[in-house]
Amino acid sequence: MKTALEQCTALLHDLVAFPSVSGQSNLPIVEYIERWLAEHGVPCERVSDESGERANLFATIGPDRGGGVMLSAHLDVVPAVPDGWDSAPFTLTERDGLLFGRGAVDMKGFLAAVLAMVPVFQARAAELDRPLHLAFTYDEESGNFGAQRLYDFLMARPTRPAIAIVGEPTGMRPIVGHKAGYEMIAEVHGAASHAARPYAGVNAIHYASRLIAHLEERAQSMAAQPRVGSPFDPPYTTINVGWIEGGMARNVVPESCRFDWEIRPIPEDDGDAILAGIQQHIDTVLQPEMRAQHPDTGIMLRHEVIYPALRAEPDGAAARLVRDLWTDAPPGVFSIGTDGGYFQAAGISTVILGPGQTARMHETNEYIEVSELEACLDFLGRLAEHADRRG
Repeated sequence: MKTALEQCTALLHDLVAFPSVSGQSNLPIVEYIERWLAEHGVPCERVSDESGERANLFATIGPDRGGGVMLSAHLDVVPAVPDGWDSAPFTLTERDGLLFGRGAVDMKGFLAAVLAMVPVFQARAAELDRPLHLAFTYDEESGNFGAQRLYDFLMARPTRPAIAIVGEPTGMRPIVGHKAGYEMIAEVHGAASHAARPYAGVNAIHYASRLIAHLEERAQSMAAQPRVGSPFDPPYTTINVGWIEGGMARNVVPESCRFDWEIRPIPEDDGDAILAGIQQHIDTVLQPEMRAQHPDTGIMLRHEVIYPALRAEPDGAAARLVRDLWTDAPPGVFSIGTDGGYFQAAGISTVILGPGQTARMHETNEYIEVSELEACLDFLGRLAEHADRRG
């Protein structure tokens, strides 16, 4: 019989082999996990997107009632181009105690550890005083779309878990808060003309540049007023413009320009209000100028995704559980987003805790250490013991 670590490594080998890149169908890895759970007598539910090509999984081990702990992992990974890798990115490769492969640390390592412990959890199911829930989501990397769908699923249930542990790589140190995310697109529609007669057109690139300058002014204003005592780095809401395209030739006044940008509000700031202020500047300053020249011009803001912040609760139920079972290290915060904000929004006390280091996420030659998987398995074993305490 395999040890828990041997089983975890074997599962990770299989999981990494699924190129479950965000935005693509994840049904092959979903079906693999369903078979594994079925082999151990654990029923699960699919929570699919509209297309049916991507799905979350939700399962419960132990008493079918509210409360208990939910272990959550996302199934998707970022793309991996073989160039630059020392081994095939979708083949788990071990070298000197390190396991290389896309998703090894973000976050199939945690997923493999949870699945490896399923036989242990299920063997104790009859004795569990509190249920253990498993929640595996799709398309976290591209915008937490699976978590948003899972939120609706959880809210429709008569009862919900009490605590969520999201296994993003944190070095097995607790993270109790993160910023929200507004992932935005700005589309500027001008009017084309010959560059020799610029007054005959409306330059979409110029107005995009003015909007970008306004975003920078707002970003600098927020940076100049950091939140005193905030644990976030930086301790204020940030705005970034990350990609831009527009125009067709230097002698043509450009008709269109588009740029992708984002707002990362700290939990204390109102992201909707910040966005409304930006829209007001468009409506009262930029668009009136554009439409005075050509009525069919304008600027449209649309969002690809908006995900909620995780409000820091260093003394919440999830943080206390980690402190009792694992470490009294002071909880930290992320500036990156996770599925955890949706779980907290569903009324579930949430902590981010998982094996591996954040610095290895999305990197070429991504890896997780065998010793880090061992630590995660140790924690999950303690959790199983905790769950069967009665009274």
